[in-house]
Amino acid sequence: MTTALLVRLSAMGDVVQGLGAAAALRAARPDWRIVWATQTGFAPLLHGHPAIDRVVAFDRRGGVRALLAVRAELRAERCDVALDLQGNWKSALVALLSGARDVVGMAAPWRQEPRSRWLLRRTVACAATPHPARAAWELAKAIVPDAPYRQPQLRATADELARERAALAALGVAAARPFDVVVVTDPADARALRPEVVAALAAAAVASKRPLVQVLGPAESALAPPAPGPVLRHAAGEVRRLVALGALVAAAGGEVVGPDQGAAHVLAAAGARCRLLFGAQDPRRTAPPAAVALVHPNPPACAPCRRTVCSHPAGPVCMAFAPAAGACVGVGLPAP
Repeated sequence: MTTALLVRLSAMGDVVQGLGAAAALRAARPDWRIVWATQTGFAPLLHGHPAIDRVVAFDRRGGVRALLAVRAELRAERCDVALDLQGNWKSALVALLSGARDVVGMAAPWRQEPRSRWLLRRTVACAATPHPARAAWELAKAIVPDAPYRQPQLRATADELARERAALAALGVAAARPFDVVVVTDPADARALRPEVVAALAAAAVASKRPLVQVLGPAESALAPPAPGPVLRHAAGEVRRLVALGALVAAAGGEVVGPDQGAAHVLAAAGARCRLLFGAQDPRRTAPPAAVALVHPNPPACAPCRRTVCSHPAGPVCMAFAPAAGACVGVGLPAP
């Protein structure tokens, strides 16, 4: 039996984007064993995924000891091929340490750290705009040419759905009826939705009497919600809550509005209809394939800049637009 290793250590949204590679390999080679290496904090996202047989967690702060530990776990799997989905030194090193005979990654223009390609056995070139979901598909096809394109998908368990349904009920939100979600992150990050945009969405929700739940993650534990209304906070280690929430939004016929950040990617992969706003980030390079990617109708000349800290004199004006006014941008991948 062939064992394939997929290495995508971070970040959360990119880990989700890479799931298409596992699904593509499972569809084309159902008899293969598929192992995934990722950072400890993201491992719960992948547990129970139908295309992944085992998840190996890597402690990125563990230094040499962590590398030796992950090396031992991966060597025990006797991997035949390793795919470096990430494209930096650490991911390439983990792929190499697996002992796989074939270690494959994207060519230099697609890599976060181009020289890390020296740790690979071979590379894959692609003329398209670099995108993590496309990279996952290109690498899957490099080892299985008939691997079909697959959307990144996450599934919640019945218990997870029940717990999140109860959490929403405690906020006065009935998950059986349509409700919407807005992903709130630190406005100091240039990718975040502007507080005035969130406030406008909340005001519209009150007028329409359709619940709007503001979702804040562990990085926003000290952040006050920008608008009144239901607030759902998830703590570190509770990433599975987002999977359940996305599934409930989808089942209720709701919608997610958010920025190009990890929580929004998880909600999209769980099936929620998403409209994501892009300013500093280029949606052609990072947008979830199943989401509607929106940009400012009259963006400043500096956008996209791919920065997390804005240098514009007036701040991140590229994100100061209502979703209804945004211009839609395609990502160049097959439609869901």
